[in-house]
Amino acid sequence: MYQSFFVKTYGCQMNQYDSEKIDELLVHNGFKKAQNLEMSDVAILNTCHIREKASEKFYSDLGRLSVYKRNKEKLGEKMQIVVMGCVAQAEGEEVIKRNTLVDYVIGPQNIQSIPELLRTKSKETIHTNFLCEQKFSSFPKSFLGGGL
Repeated sequence: MYQSFFVKTYGCQMNQYDSEKIDELLVHNGFKKAQNLEMSDVAILNTCHIREKASEKFYSDLGRLSVYKRNKEKLGEKMQIVVMGCVAQAEGEEVIKRNTLVDYVIGPQNIQSIPELLRTKSKETIHTNFLCEQKFSSFPKSFLGGGL
């Protein structure tokens, strides 16, 4: 069975664009889009660091989502939480310190690594380095026409 995912976007238009690309990338890699965060196996929070209200809302939602993840685990179900975007890039270690149930913190330049991380369940939590070669070689050619 394929893992289901849902991407929730906070903040700016660039984050909305990145979220759309992640949707396409995960579907292209065999993942199934869920109807909401609670129904997903993988909850992806795409964050904005510039807009203060977006960052506050993200941390609030992350707290609620963590409770939901714990409850799912009590029922024997799995859920992964991925924090990506500008907050992930700027506050990588801080995100993990504030919430230890986050599985991955991924900067905007590393979105191409999400399918592989989810499949392999990498032990490395923070992915914020810019790996130019890997980024552009990992996307299907149809993605590159959009300015990634």
